[in-house]
Amino acid sequence: MPQLSRCLLLALTLCALPMARADADDPPLPLVGCDQADNQVELTASARLDPSCTWTRGVEITASDVVLDCQGARIVTTDKRYGVHITAPTDVALSNITVRNCYIEGFLNNVHIERNGFRDLAAGAEYDHAFSNIVVEDTVSMRSRGVGVYVDGYVTGVTLRRLHVKGAGSTGIYLEEGSKDNTVEDSDIVDNGYSENGPSGQLFQIGTSYVWFWGTGREGLAIDGSRSNHILNNRFSGNSAGGIFLYKNCGEFVHQKPERWFFRRYGADGNTIEGNTFTGGENGIWIAARMGENTLPMDCSDAQYAPGYSLDYAADTAVHANTFQNVTYGVRVEDDGASVTDNQFTSDNAAHQAILIGTQQRTAVLGLAVDRVTISGNRSTIAGNTNPYRWLYGQTNTTFADNQALGRPVGLCQGQPPNPHLFVFVVALAPVPDPSNPPTGLPSPTPTPPIVPPCGLDCTRSASVTRPSLTVRSVAGLPEHDSLAFSGQLTVSQPFDPTLDPASNGIGLLVNGADATQLLNVVIPGGAYDRATRIGWKTARGGGRWRYVNGSAAAPGGIARVTIADLSQRQPGLLQFSVQGRAGTYPMEPATLPLAATVVLDPPTAETGQCGAASFADSAPHCRVYGAAVRCR
Repeated sequence: MPQLSRCLLLALTLCALPMARADADDPPLPLVGCDQADNQVELTASARLDPSCTWTRGVEITASDVVLDCQGARIVTTDKRYGVHITAPTDVALSNITVRNCYIEGFLNNVHIERNGFRDLAAGAEYDHAFSNIVVEDTVSMRSRGVGVYVDGYVTGVTLRRLHVKGAGSTGIYLEEGSKDNTVEDSDIVDNGYSENGPSGQLFQIGTSYVWFWGTGREGLAIDGSRSNHILNNRFSGNSAGGIFLYKNCGEFVHQKPERWFFRRYGADGNTIEGNTFTGGENGIWIAARMGENTLPMDCSDAQYAPGYSLDYAADTAVHANTFQNVTYGVRVEDDGASVTDNQFTSDNAAHQAILIGTQQRTAVLGLAVDRVTISGNRSTIAGNTNPYRWLYGQTNTTFADNQALGRPVGLCQGQPPNPHLFVFVVALAPVPDPSNPPTGLPSPTPTPPIVPPCGLDCTRSASVTRPSLTVRSVAGLPEHDSLAFSGQLTVSQPFDPTLDPASNGIGLLVNGADATQLLNVVIPGGAYDRATRIGWKTARGGGRWRYVNGSAAAPGGIARVTIADLSQRQPGLLQFSVQGRAGTYPMEPATLPLAATVVLDPPTAETGQCGAASFADSAPHCRVYGAAVRCR
């Protein structure tokens, strides 16, 4: 490379790196000259690289108290294993190592931090001779063939900060089984994971047969059986499978590759993910990412409770104050004890979801729904999605409070699961009769996620309806003669928050029987009165009174008239309502009694408490039968 071009390239590289500054009084580190550029450099003392040449065989650090300042030097290869390798045997502790200002490209792992022999460590002795205060900072990792930055098994005390990790063939950053107490902060982790199990496809042998599979690729950051780490203020975008996946490797390839197998003792528990930004992609943060994935092709050593399914472990994960922008599924929770708080979700796609809780196979087969999850203080502005917080397959002991969507308090309700994969990493499969002639192109596209319907009606914090009256007339075989009338009063918190506005928000109505019969479950939509159709809401001049009319044959639930009056001048928060339905279908039978009725003034789930419930199961009020009618008062 001509000297001018080399200098220009060096200048551009240095501009891209936020250079760490040594103290002005510190003497310069010893210089490793370009005569060593084509050798592997082993450091046992601090040094700096000459940035005027390209280093082709990497640098290995094998002692404590070492600073490597690359000064922007390029460490580049196409076939070597490690760019910067920090390593010691498991009976040697390393500490106080700093690597800074490097540009590393094309290695299998551009940075690899390893305790050599960790696979043979006995339980209880894994952290004898531990690593501590290992720092990699202000460094660029580009186009590694595998993982960009690899923190290997039982490595502790590593800080990765102000890195730019891009174009890794596999995961951008990998925290391996048993590693713990590490920090990843203020870094950009972008466009990684498109080669390993990637979307372009690859060949896989099963016995004597071959298949071609198209995969998900890999995530930006893998937390694989790694504990008590802090992931702070990073930026994730463009990574093939998503942002951060937390899981425990199931003991892969125990028979197929026994030389790589080792017993994995720990889950990805107790991690904190805070202040990060996730942009685009299918998954932002996936907790216990392999709980619901079939791992049959991975030849796992962990016990299976169903064919291809082992328990995954990523308990007690804290997800706090992160931002998710146009991510299909912001946070997916498939293990217990997670805390998902004060996050922001934005998107222009109504099919995107903020938080999903639940795991399929563990719940269905073992009866273990996701437990003890806290969801609070989250804010969503996903356009068109009024209920972006959902549970799947079941959940228990969930704490859900102070979550909003589109500026309104909302609840947690059942959702629709994402499109399943055939196996972990596998989107589609095709048989390959001739391995030398694999398929070309991409598989049929995975269906785009549907827009999830709003939550069903519910009265989460109900007030009691006073002076309740419910009359239902049901004539067998003649629904055109059916009728319903429900009225009463309720008192809700004042000032009204949100503003009481049935003409904009509509209302919900529920009438249920004792035998689980549902006589009525309907949302009366908002919308101003239309003179042409004679349908809609009229608001009294000055507000405080609303009336809905609908004389059409298609009136929702047969509800033809609703009136709501604000009587707060008489008593703060006092509301009066009246509902009339006709020619609906209200299936009344003797076994249906007694009845209960609910009016929801802040549909669908009234997290604000703007709803009222009336039960007619007691002696007063109670229901009486008069021929084809039931009157409850």
